[in-house]
Amino acid sequence: MNNVFHRFARGFLNNLKTIIQAIVFSIVIWVFISIQIFPDVSLHIRDIPVSCQPTNFMIDENLRISSVDTQNVTIQINGKRYSISQLTASDFSAVCDLSKVYEAGTFDVPINVVPTADNADINITSKDLTAKVSVVKIITREIKVTPNTDSLMIADGMQIEGDVTVTPSFMTVTGEESLVNSIDHVEAIASYGEGALDHSEELSASPTFFNAKGVKIASPDVIYSTDEFTVNVPVYKLKTLPIQVKFTGSTGSYGFDPADLEYTMSINEITIASPDSSIDNLSAIDIGEISLSALTLKDLQGGVQLPVELPEGYKNISGNKTITVTFPEADDFGQLGFTVPAENFTVINSPTKYSVKMLTNEIVVNVVGYSNYIQTMTSSDIYATINLLGMDITEGKKSVTVTFRLKGSNASAWVTGEEYKVDILILENKEPETPEIVPAEAE
Repeated sequence: MNNVFHRFARGFLNNLKTIIQAIVFSIVIWVFISIQIFPDVSLHIRDIPVSCQPTNFMIDENLRISSVDTQNVTIQINGKRYSISQLTASDFSAVCDLSKVYEAGTFDVPINVVPTADNADINITSKDLTAKVSVVKIITREIKVTPNTDSLMIADGMQIEGDVTVTPSFMTVTGEESLVNSIDHVEAIASYGEGALDHSEELSASPTFFNAKGVKIASPDVIYSTDEFTVNVPVYKLKTLPIQVKFTGSTGSYGFDPADLEYTMSINEITIASPDSSIDNLSAIDIGEISLSALTLKDLQGGVQLPVELPEGYKNISGNKTITVTFPEADDFGQLGFTVPAENFTVINSPTKYSVKMLTNEIVVNVVGYSNYIQTMTSSDIYATINLLGMDITEGKKSVTVTFRLKGSNASAWVTGEEYKVDILILENKEPETPEIVPAEAE
C-alpha cells in the first residue's frame, strides 16, 4: 500500500508542471468559449445611493423635502462580461426626478439610474424605479409674544399693578407650514428664583408655544428669531388713604376763619400704589390747598375741582383724576363789590428817608360772605394796607400789592381776588440846607 502511494506521489511531482499548464490552458479555453459563445451577461448592482435634491422651482417656492422612503436601489444590467464584471454601486448614479413636483404633499417620483462614466456596453434593464417623497412648504410668520406671570409669587401687601410687558413683543417663526400654522400664540413665562417678589423687576423668560386649544407644543421643529425675552413686572404696594384738603385765609383780607367753612368732597378716600414701602409713612393724601382769595360765590355754588396729583412713581388705583369740593351752605352766601377810598389805605414799614404819596384814589374789591352779613357792610368796614417791608425802595412811581382787613375780629366775609394793586409815588425826603456862617475878619 505504501509503495503504491509513494509511486503516485513521485509521479505527481514529476508531472506537476504539466498539470499546472493543463489547468491554465483549460481556463483560457473556458474564457474564450464564454466570450465567443456567451458574449452578454446579466448582473445585479446593489446599494446604489439615491439622491433627491429640490428643483429651482421648489427652492423659489420654499418647498423642502422632508423625507424619502428609498435610500438605495438595486438594478439589473446587461452587457459584455468583460465590460460589466467589475462594476460596483459607485459606478452608477441614482437621482429622483422632481420635475413634476409643484406643491407640498407626498409623491411617487421616478428614480433615474445612469452610469457615472460613458459605457456603451451597459444596458440597464431595471424599469419603473420609484421613491415616495414627502415635500413640505416652509413659511415664516410673525407672532405676538405675551408675558405670563402665573408662576410668580408676590409678597404679602404687594401686587402686580399696571401692564406687564415683554421685550421683544414679537418673534418670527420659520418652519413647515402646517407646524408653523399650528402655533396659535407664544408666551414668555417669567420666573423668579428668589422667593416672593416684593419690588418691580425685569425677569428673563424663554418662549413657550401653544396651539389654539391652549395645549403646549413641546419643542416644535421650527426656527425662531430669538429665545431670550425680558418680562417687566411692575410690583406695587397698595394702601387706601383718607383725602384731605386745606383751606387758607384770604391773602387779601383778614377776619374770616377758614375752619368755619363747611365743605364735602366727592370721595373721602383713595387707593394708591407705591413702588416701595414709602407709602407706609402716609396717613392721608393732601389733594391741594384752597385760598379764600380765589374762592368766589360762583365757586361756592358750583364747587371747586382739584386734580389728584401723586408723587412720581405712584399709581392712582381708584382712578379718580379730580375731586370736587362742594359747600352745603352755599345758598347762605353772597358776593358784593365795595369801593375802598384812599383814606382807608395805610402804608407801613416805610423807610424814614422816603415819603409815600397815594396816586390811586380808590379801588373796587369783591367781598364774599354770609348774605345777611355783607348786606350790612359799607366801604368803611374795609381797610387796606400797603406793606413796604422788603421792597427795593427807590424814588418814583410804584405799583404795589394791597391787603385788606375787614372790620371786626370775627368777620363773616372775606375779600376775594388773587391780587389787588394800587399806584404810589415814593419821594426821597430832602434835608433842609444849613446857612453858611462866614467868620468875622480879624481887626
